[in-house]
Amino acid sequence: MKNLEERKISFIGGGIIAGVFIEQLIKSGFVFQSNILVSDIKQERLDELKNKYSVQVTQNNEDAVKFGDFIFIAVPPPQVKTVLSENCKMIRADQILISLAAAIPLWIFESVLCKDVATVRVVPNTPSQIGKGANPYCLGKYLTEQQINDVEELLSVFGLAVKIDESQMNLATALSAVGPTYFFPAIKAMKDFAISKGMNEKEAVDIISQTISGTADLVKETGKDPDELKLMIGTRTIDEVAVKDIYTKAIEEALSKVNHATQKLTE
Repeated sequence: MKNLEERKISFIGGGIIAGVFIEQLIKSGFVFQSNILVSDIKQERLDELKNKYSVQVTQNNEDAVKFGDFIFIAVPPPQVKTVLSENCKMIRADQILISLAAAIPLWIFESVLCKDVATVRVVPNTPSQIGKGANPYCLGKYLTEQQINDVEELLSVFGLAVKIDESQMNLATALSAVGPTYFFPAIKAMKDFAISKGMNEKEAVDIISQTISGTADLVKETGKDPDELKLMIGTRTIDEVAVKDIYTKAIEEALSKVNHATQKLTE
């Protein structure tokens, strides 16, 4: 890994998830703002990113390809092939392409690129903005040991990075990328109820957030099944069968959509 002063990171695509990653890269001190370059077709979005984060911006993807040691591919999935084919000749052997595009397998990258290029596929999720994301990833064929170490160091900035087999990446997308949407409604319902009963919002959010994160940590650190842990609490009022059904259907639907997208994008 290069020294801090030398690290350069490009984003091709300046959407929401690019903004999430840029914010945490800067907050963590992993890279200087001046060493981040974002390309996007929307000048308004580029102006927003420049004003908010003091990063460099361009409407030319070629500039971004030439700039970064790490190049994040953060365009919508249908645009990935076009971006790769238009810029493949400029990509260097010492660069690492990191795809944040859902449903695009690495073989697409390796088939479109005109040379052996180090590629990584990451499932990003929004808690990465505060360094507490869950970002499963898989590796392409051409990374060196040093590049693998560099990727692991970079991804650790955003939270937990779990290396998995690519065959599980679509499932990981349903669990991780879509995952926060399964919990936001529960947090909102609990918060609104607490406020309606006279608790102030900050107190409610603090209590609810810590309860949820603590519960997750309890499962993780004890290694016990949730069915065992719930017996520690004498009062249980939720319809567990209904909750299981809601979550199962939500995850199944998310997985189905990602699988369908993969099928369509790889035809």
